Formats: sequence, structure tokens, C-alpha cells
Amino acid sequence: MPRLFLCLLSLFTAQIFADTMEPRVLFLGDSITYGGSWTILVESAIRAQKGMERATIVNMGLSSETTSGLSEPGHAGGSFPRPDVHERLGRVLEQFKPTLVVACYGINDGIYQPLDSARKLAYENGMIRFRQACIKAGAKVVLLTPPLYAPDNRPKDAINYDGVMEAYGAWLVEQRPAGWLVVDIHPKLHQAVAAAKQADPKFIYAKDNLHPGEEGHVFMARAAWEGLAPMMKWKLDTAFAEGPKLKVLKQSSTMLRDAWLKQTGHKRPGVAGGLPLAEAESRSAALVTQFLKK
Repeated sequence: MPRLFLCLLSLFTAQIFADTMEPRVLFLGDSITYGGSWTILVESAIRAQKGMERATIVNMGLSSETTSGLSEPGHAGGSFPRPDVHERLGRVLEQFKPTLVVACYGINDGIYQPLDSARKLAYENGMIRFRQACIKAGAKVVLLTPPLYAPDNRPKDAINYDGVMEAYGAWLVEQRPAGWLVVDIHPKLHQAVAAAKQADPKFIYAKDNLHPGEEGHVFMARAAWEGLAPMMKWKLDTAFAEGPKLKVLKQSSTMLRDAWLKQTGHKRPGVAGGLPLAEAESRSAALVTQFLKK
């Protein structure tokens, strides 16, 4: 009986500690996340929640990155293989110590080839490994299904790569009964793009078939928030920041992203270096104060 009491006391104490920890939110993903537009919108909604106004929120997305560890021959003209998030994940988790990780991977994991069981398995194993590492580090993990590929120009998607992303996303959704927190943004993005094209036939989601324009990032942010907010018990009907207020938050986000990527290290060439971390955090704090006053 004393042993049972001690176990229960330990679990109760751990829960109290988890509930009182400083909220530290980490976004991870590939170039669509690195670009930051959807993450900044979501960040603005997070900061509107009680107790989250001054939360530490950092986007550490990295262009070209995968969770599968795969890379197509001649990637980037043969200058470098795709970076694998697992090469840096341990350093990121150890140094940043997130309480919540929001991740969007998959678009690069199929390496723009037809659906293949071996490649899909590499993605699945990579996501399992990714989630386990984050949980072991003490973070709650929310995974987004992959975004769209070539919704504006279906003939350019001769191998049905968007279908590959649907298959990857479907596998993620299938993990929900096992306790995985998964936000299925893929179908919601298709619905949003279809509605936009009905309103304006000239609407373009992604000029290069891959990277969403600003409106596409708004669609991603809305789809992500619709799933994330209920999971975290945040107010779903929260408006995203806009105008000068959003511009201030973008300055803060970009500064922290560059500083943290430099601090934690990675193997992706061509990424701009950031300020020393302490300086970036100090400047970011001032910008967040400005954001909250507007």
C-alpha cells in the first residue's frame, strides 16, 4: 500500500509540475513551415489565449527537411541531400525544452515519386521515431497531415503526388486511436482552395505547385487552428492578427527562427545565420510587448 501511495503521489506531482511549466511552443517542418506565414498566424491566436500572451513560441522549420531520411538522386543539383530532422532533433529538444511541438512533415518525404510501400514505411517509421523523441523530452506532440501538391495544375501532377500525400495523411489519422494528436489539414485545404476558385477562377494556391502563397498560408493556419485549439482547450473563435500587428509578430518570429537554427545547428546549406540567441530573445521580447499593446 505505501508503494502504491508513493506512485500515485509521484504521478500527481508530475502532473502539477507539467501544468505549471512555462509554455514553450515549437513548430517544426519543412520549407512551408520555415517560410513561417501559417505559423505566425497560429502564434497570434495562441498569444490571445489566457496565460499564453508571453509564451515562448519558436518556429524551427527547415527547408528541404524530411522525417523519413530519404533524398532523391541529384537533389538540389547534387549539391546536398535532403536534411533529416532526426540529425538535429535531439539538440533542438534538449536546448529548447518544448512543452508543445506542432509539426508538419510529409511533402518532401515521398521525394516527389509515385506511392511506394518502402518510401511510405520510411515516413511512418520517421514519424513514430519523431513523436517518441518529443514525448520522451516531455512535450505534447500535435502532428499535421501534409499540405497540398499542385491543386492549381493537375496535369503537372502526373504521378498523383497529391494522392501520395493523402495516403501519408490517412496513415497519420489512423494513429488517433493509439493516442496520437493529429490535425487533418489536407481535406480542409482542398475545400478552401475549391471555394476560393469558385469565387475567383484565377485564384492560385501555389504558383510552383508546392509552396502556398499568402492566402494558402491563411488556409493552412485556419485548418491547423481548427484542430489544435480544441486539443489544447483554447478558444476556437480566435481571430488571427493582421496588418501592423501581424508585421511585428513576423519580425519576432523570423528573428527567433534564425537565431535558434544557428544555435542548434543543422546540415542544410544556404540558410541565413541569425543573431546570437540572447540578443534575439531580448529583441523578440520587446517586439512581443509591442504586439500585445497594439
